[in-house]
Parts: sequence; C-alpha cells; structure tokens
Amino acid sequence: MIKKYTIIDGYNVIGQSTRLKQLAQESLEEARVQLLLEIANYNARIADEMIVVFDAYDVKSHEREEVFHGIRVIYSREKETADAVIERLVYEMYEKHITTIKVVTSDLSEQHTIFGSGALRIPSREFINNLREEEQRVANDIRHMRTHQPRTRIEIDETTKEHLERLRRGEI
Repeated sequence: MIKKYTIIDGYNVIGQSTRLKQLAQESLEEARVQLLLEIANYNARIADEMIVVFDAYDVKSHEREEVFHGIRVIYSREKETADAVIERLVYEMYEKHITTIKVVTSDLSEQHTIFGSGALRIPSREFINNLREEEQRVANDIRHMRTHQPRTRIEIDETTKEHLERLRRGEI
C-alpha cells in the first residue's frame, strides 16, 4: 500500500492567502488555528497524512510537535526554518515506489530541493484554491442533504395497508 503524505509550509500558505494574511496581522495564533481547521476539514476527504510545519526561527525553543484534529503540527526549533524541517521530513519519509509526498510551498528554492528528493510540489495558492473548492463541495453536500431528507413515513396505498394489518393480526 502506498503511503501518502502532504507536508505544508504553514506560514507560506498564510502569507499567500489574502484572508489569512489579514487575520495574521491581528492575531498570528488565530490565523494558524483557522488554517489548521481548514486543513482538517479538507483532510476528512483527502485522507493523506497531513503535516503542517511552522517556523519558530526567532523563538527560543526546541522543536515541538502536537496533533490538531488528526494533523501533525511541527514547530521548528530556534534558528531552524520550516524549509529545513520539510527537507528533513521528505528525506526521512521518502521510499521510492511506496511513498507519495506532496509539499505545499511557494518558496522556489524549496520547490527545487524537494523535487530533487522525490517529492511533488503544490504551490500555496493552488492549495488554497483546493481548500476553497473542498469547502464549497461540503456546503453543497450539506445543502443537498437538507433538501433531500428521507421521508419519515412511507406512503402506502389502502389495499396494502389492509393487507399488512391482516398479516400483523395473523389473519393471513
């Protein structure tokens, strides 16, 4: 079975999204959470293992990892870029013929590096469009379910009702 991974440069995607970039100006934490929620909804249908990497370049910390609604979230350690973490992950996880790795970034040098390591690239804007399209599909599905709810009663003609009633009473 082929293992499928999607690795996302979180701040790169936020920077390419008009809405998330605007939200990040008010609260970077809120922009991160909003992005992760959108990715979790997207992943409900895609079913790749999703990994989102955020820079912690100027933050004095060790690399840390958490799980957010089934998504691995990695914060790089001090003085390490998200690109470096992504490159390391691709190198560690890639196994020819049994692994598909897609990397979401618009960083051109990063795209060339991961391409050489066997990963596929998805530009951040394309990924944002994929998120929006999936959001629209879900909304359409919900609308369809609401307008086509199953009936609570089955309409049966009188002859069949009488026949079923006699059957229930043991007369047949």
